Amino acid sequence: MYLGDTSALVRLYRRQVAPEWISVAQGGLIRMCEPVLIEMLTMASGVHYQELEAELLREFPWLHVPDDPWSTVGDVRRALAERSQHQGISIADYLVVITALHHDLTVLHEDADFETVARVVPELRQQRISALPEE
Repeated sequence: MYLGDTSALVRLYRRQVAPEWISVAQGGLIRMCEPVLIEMLTMASGVHYQELEAELLREFPWLHVPDDPWSTVGDVRRALAERSQHQGISIADYLVVITALHHDLTVLHEDADFETVARVVPELRQQRISALPEE
């Protein structure tokens, strides 16, 4: 099961992925959380905003960001900083990482920042959507 990052969901939405990923998404195996929804909605015009929001919530099962994620975000941020790898990780990416860890999901992405975090936080599983799904 996956937690989709914006970088992956945009590619899914635009059908810029292997057909296998479309099947995974249609099977309900890719989840979404609030920071990703917010980023996805930046693609919508004001006229289509509610339509896109309803479509995304229909297509991707919802996960809540854990309550009070900030101490864990701080732990990850400091671990990255110890290796000078903290630059470029957005607040949304931190929240996706924390949500994936909390729900024991693999982050599905096309963003090297998640690979960087996974090198520092070995319990974070991540998968590029440009690769085929793991069986």
